[in-house]
Order: sequence, then C-alpha cells, then structure tokens
Amino acid sequence: MDEKSLRPLKIEPQFKNLIRPLQRKEYVQLEQNILSDGCRDPIIIWNEVIVDGHNRYEICMRHQIPFAVVEMDFSCEAEAIAWICANQLGRRNISEETRKFLIGKQFEAEKLAGVIKNPNGNNQYRVYDEALDIDLQERDKEIHSRSKTAEKIAKDNNISKGTVEKYAIYARALETLAKKDSTIVPKILSGQYKIAHKNVVELSKLSPQEIRKVERRIKKMQQPFIQYNQSRSAINEVSESTKDAVAVTSIKDMPAFDPDADINVLTLTIPSWSSSIDRVRNQTDLSIISIRAREGLVKQLHSLIDHVSDLLGAIKED
Repeated sequence: MDEKSLRPLKIEPQFKNLIRPLQRKEYVQLEQNILSDGCRDPIIIWNEVIVDGHNRYEICMRHQIPFAVVEMDFSCEAEAIAWICANQLGRRNISEETRKFLIGKQFEAEKLAGVIKNPNGNNQYRVYDEALDIDLQERDKEIHSRSKTAEKIAKDNNISKGTVEKYAIYARALETLAKKDSTIVPKILSGQYKIAHKNVVELSKLSPQEIRKVERRIKKMQQPFIQYNQSRSAINEVSESTKDAVAVTSIKDMPAFDPDADINVLTLTIPSWSSSIDRVRNQTDLSIISIRAREGLVKQLHSLIDHVSDLLGAIKED
C-alpha cells in the first residue's frame, strides 16, 4: 500500500455502476468520518482506475484530504468486474435485487475472463463447415468450464448452480433494459420497484417507448414502494395494448408467408461477416490492439460461436 497522498485517478462508469450508491445519510456520515479521522480505508485501483472507493475518492479530492491506494493485478476488465461483484456481495446493505444482479454479472464476467486469458484453451470450441459437424469434445470442455464457474459462485453464495445461471439471465435483462431506459434500473436494483425475474426479462423485450409507458403507470400508483403484483399489472397492460395494436392489421394486408425468407437473408449476410473477419485477421496487427478492443471482439466472437452452435444443432435436429 502506498503512502497517503493526493493523486488524480480515473473513473470507469462500468465499474462505478456496480457499486451500490450511498443514500444521502450514508454519504454525509462517510464525509464526516473522513473529515474527522482522515481516509482510513485505501482506494482500490487497477491501472490508475478506481475499482473500489469512488465515494471516498470524491470526498478526499473535494476536501484535499490525502488517501492511500492499493493496486490490484487483473488480466482484463472482465476479471476486474468479477472482483468488484464478489466484493460488493460481501456487504450486508445491498437489496435482494442487487444481490441477484451481482451474482449474475460475476458469472458472466468470470466466463469472459476465462476466454480472454485462454483464447485457445478449454474455454473455446470450433465449428466445422463439413457436414454441419461440431467438435463435441471441445464443446464438452466449454460446458464443463461454465459449470465449474457456476458451482464456485453458487458455493460462495449458498445457492444452487442453476440459480446462478438464472441470475445471469436476470443480469443480462437488466443491462438490456438500462440501454433502453436507464432511469428504471436503479429503482429495480434498490428495491423501490418490485419486479419478478420473469417480468424483468419480459420488460427488457419492450421498446423504450413501451418501457416508459410501464413506468408512467407505476408512477400513477403514487406509492414509495411498488409491489410485485402492481408492477406485473403495469407490464401486462402495456404488453396487451401492444398486442392489440398489432392485431388490428388485417390478414389481407399481410405479405404472403415465405418459410425460407429469414434463412435466405441470413445466408446472404454470412459471407460479409466472413469477409470482415478475414480482413481483420490478414490486415490488423492483433498484438498491438487495446485491451478494450480485444475484450470487445472476443466477447462478440464468443457470442457468435454460441449462436452458430445453437443454430447448427437445431438444423441437425430437424
């Protein structure tokens, strides 16, 4: 740990957003403690980016109070995110919704970190073109690695492995929801809006306009805390109104059904993906790209492999 000093540090939004925001009373108490006793706890950093201690850092910089730092050694952003989630889960004052989100986010981050650290190892599997075949041995290794990660996180949090994977779906739904309407997510995570798992997933599938309609309906209830049945009712109202609007279109206005249409579009699109991948492989020096670019590419390629594998499996089953 370094000696206490004043030094500018970087703030990464995706790290900070994983930290439970302090209530006004908690923040004031923390500020009073630091003004009285100095900054006792060090700021945790990685490559000059704050990993834990955002509130302490803000207070110390504003009042010019020196602080100590502890440097962490992570191999990638995903590993840092997994650590933040595990660290936050060790705190008592988080809502049940936040706990579920952090567990799911930690699981997703640890999977991604494993892929980034070992891109050619057991966390990867290959899809062959010939006879729509899949390297099942490598696929089994991928599934085993995923299962071991879920087991570890399940044991740490006294829940089942299946619950960990369920929470990962919950976390992805909340992240999708945040991209469409960021205002509703903090209210869900704080417990102000009680929305069941399946309804959060359903809400994330709505358009931004529909999500805002749901929130307007919730606000009309004029209660500080919204219960599960109330939020479910608001979501159902908007969903049903959308279905009714779609149903207004008459059959004669619908185009003739072509069972091959989506397949033909996909078939024509895939060569452009292959061309883009080949261009990057042949013209880009991958050894000098930034960590952020590398992580983003690996994440999307891994997702693409999952989708291709699922589609190939569905084709073989049919």
